[in-house]
Amino acid sequence: MPTTTSTQPAPLAVAPLQACHQLSLSLSKVYGLMRTGELENFWCGRARRITVRSIKKYVARQLAAAKGTGAPGRPASLRRGLEQQRAARPKTAAPAKRRARTNQPELFAE
Repeated sequence: MPTTTSTQPAPLAVAPLQACHQLSLSLSKVYGLMRTGELENFWCGRARRITVRSIKKYVARQLAAAKGTGAPGRPASLRRGLEQQRAARPKTAAPAKRRARTNQPELFAE
């Protein structure tokens, strides 16, 4: 059976919801990236659009940052911050769980 290939060109811009699906980020994170200028965006009438080129550039920057630190994920500056926060936290015991009182005679009085 022959396979059909779509001849539709790739979109030049996508909606923020599509961008968050492509990047596997939350919608608020995508809007934050647009606010800081990391994702190029524009208005088309009442609809906001993000350029696909800026999405690809964002991913490339994230990959370059991960390679520069020698470890995947967070940049070294953020990892150091987390390690310092963990070290500064005092180790305390968990609070005692509250139990329901079973000796409540007023509940059983008629």
